[in-house]
Amino acid sequence: MDISVVVPCYNEHDNITELYERLIKTFNKNKLDLDKIILIDDGSNDNTWNKISQLQQLNKKEILGIKFSRNFGHQNAVIAGLTYCKSDFVLIIDADLQDPPEILEDMIIEMNKSKANAVFAKRISRQDTRFKRMTASLFYRFFNKFSSTKIPEDVGDFRLMDKKIYNHLINFSEQNPFIRGLVPWTGFKQVPVKYHRNDRYKGKTGYSFFKMLNFTIDGILSFSNLPIKLAYITSIISIFLLIVLIFYALLSFFKGSNVPGWTSLMVIILFFNSLNFFILALLGEYIGRIFNETKKRPRYIVNEVLEN
Repeated sequence: MDISVVVPCYNEHDNITELYERLIKTFNKNKLDLDKIILIDDGSNDNTWNKISQLQQLNKKEILGIKFSRNFGHQNAVIAGLTYCKSDFVLIIDADLQDPPEILEDMIIEMNKSKANAVFAKRISRQDTRFKRMTASLFYRFFNKFSSTKIPEDVGDFRLMDKKIYNHLINFSEQNPFIRGLVPWTGFKQVPVKYHRNDRYKGKTGYSFFKMLNFTIDGILSFSNLPIKLAYITSIISIFLLIVLIFYALLSFFKGSNVPGWTSLMVIILFFNSLNFFILALLGEYIGRIFNETKKRPRYIVNEVLEN
């Protein structure tokens, strides 16, 4: 089976060489046919592209380098890499070596055994902060509870897929692809392989808190309209409570007594005003995404390609 490897890179100049060497060892050990290792520089501001260029010059038959004009995001970098694949299978892996390339052997065994179209790597342990582990766990539980498309918990984009799946992923036209949701959405069979996730080999993660937050929002809004339904229900509750407060105020007025609880009343008003602004922001997020889709802009722009 011939396999391509898609590697999105953002400020990963310290890790690329080590990743390449471990991938080659894995392919040689298991006597696998390597088609291409596709390295995508997602607008890095370090020497990532120079490192990719050097590797490609030394290994022209094995390395294909893609340079974006700027940072377009991890998911778009993966999609760009998939468009250059010609092999029967593709492995998606990050360059930071938190996901060990050696797991490919177990993925192939499981794929042949279960006759699946995709094998995803499921983390049974991870070297992340407690906060990141907790928020990731909450995200998966929230996503699966409110989305019709279920994604396995503790799973990233580290996976082996056949051509049938990745050809469909390429044809999806949405501006904010969420790959770990799109793969199960296709309906093809996918099975897990469990592994221990390592710490980064070198360097710092390119995912800040706000990038992770945006990524989470992309996933939820791409696969669920429940937030709009919740906003609708909350609005109905707010209107009902408002009617109750008005009725209480009028009743107190006609009885000739002052309306007590001015402070608490203002707190309630401010609370519901905040809630309304939140709902408006939520609706604006959906409308903004619809607007971005209608513009039909490319999801990424390739500045340079290095290939044999």
